[in-house]
Amino acid sequence: MTELVLDAARSRVRIQTFAEGLLARLAHNLELHCGELSGAASHEGKTGTASIEAPLRGITVAGVLGKDGRTDDRGLSPAERRDAIAKMQHDVFHSGAEGIVRVEAHLDGDAARVRIVPPNDRSVETVIRPDVRTEGDKVRATGTFEISLAAIGSDVVKGPMNAFRVKDKVKVIFELVFAAAGSTAQDDDQPA
Repeated sequence: MTELVLDAARSRVRIQTFAEGLLARLAHNLELHCGELSGAASHEGKTGTASIEAPLRGITVAGVLGKDGRTDDRGLSPAERRDAIAKMQHDVFHSGAEGIVRVEAHLDGDAARVRIVPPNDRSVETVIRPDVRTEGDKVRATGTFEISLAAIGSDVVKGPMNAFRVKDKVKVIFELVFAAAGSTAQDDDQPA
């Protein structure tokens, strides 16, 4: 087995949320970005494992998700962004910025069993079919999956006077790069 570490500078995790309800057309669909990721993996052929940590303090609102799938980073004010993050931490994860979401994945052939453990330890599992490619000394895993907010213990996330709410299913889009220790982008940026 090859032992690898997550290259956080080259990895991306996005979460897309969607509004529903009577006044949903007045609400925003949002895209969140998960930063400050860390993790490790082992890989051999078509099998492997990965463990990733995503601190809540590293989750930011990238912007408003348009109908064309593009993200408008100017669609929300700084106050609206802060409110969205505070609501996510409080209502979804029942934690503050210090909370950590842990993800454990076990790849076997074309399928991966993914276990998501939020700060409240109420875990949920799903099976996905990621695209895993070896690129020299790196392994890149990409894919998407949906997760139920209720399954991880979230309250219903709703707007003022219950005019709209966030759909229970959110979409997670990931591109994770794992590399041999010493060859991550952070290490590449260090002077020799």
